[in-house]
Amino acid sequence: MRQSIMMLGPALMILAGLQVMNSVPFTFLLFYGWLLAVPFGDLFGIQRKRWSEAMRYLGFLPHRTNVWLGMGLGLLFFLAIMLGGYFLQEELFDKASLQALLAKWHFSGDHVIWYMLILMLVNPFLEEMYWRGYVWRKLEGRFRPSTIMLLTSLGYSVYHVLSVISLFAWPFNLIVMIPVFLAGMIWAMMRQLHRSLWGSIISHLLADAGIMGVYALFLA
Repeated sequence: MRQSIMMLGPALMILAGLQVMNSVPFTFLLFYGWLLAVPFGDLFGIQRKRWSEAMRYLGFLPHRTNVWLGMGLGLLFFLAIMLGGYFLQEELFDKASLQALLAKWHFSGDHVIWYMLILMLVNPFLEEMYWRGYVWRKLEGRFRPSTIMLLTSLGYSVYHVLSVISLFAWPFNLIVMIPVFLAGMIWAMMRQLHRSLWGSIISHLLADAGIMGVYALFLA
């Protein structure tokens, strides 16, 4: 039961924020609040770990090869996303409809730059900490590493469906879930290989920067 809540909780936060409340700010509050409260509440409130112990537990360990790998893969992701947005924008989304949807979700106005910075800088840090850090460690010892990679990547992918399905045109709103899942698997493999989160955080950050670049160039 606890594992199910741990795996589905972020998706429920996205569902409540985007599909029920139709609010990006409210979604940020719910989603990032969950990603912070669950691991920190457990590690500091229940397990009573010290800060250094908690950081090691989550995978915030220095590893030079992991960092360089994250930078290289992140740049590839960034370029792929930017080129895909440039060449496929007419197939991927209807600009007027998408702008109207983002305005409905309150992703517009003077605060957009702050929302973009949150998605580029805060989002990759907290998502990697939660899925490839906290959830990973909670599943260790119960499943094989390959199964943990699959489960964390599936959990990471599930809530993206709730936003992507509304943002992109059919059938791309489902097709784009493939690279989301594959990215999750790659970051999980990096976590397993080097026991460090820094490479996946950097790679994730650059991928999210590519998404925000597409938004800034073709939608804003």
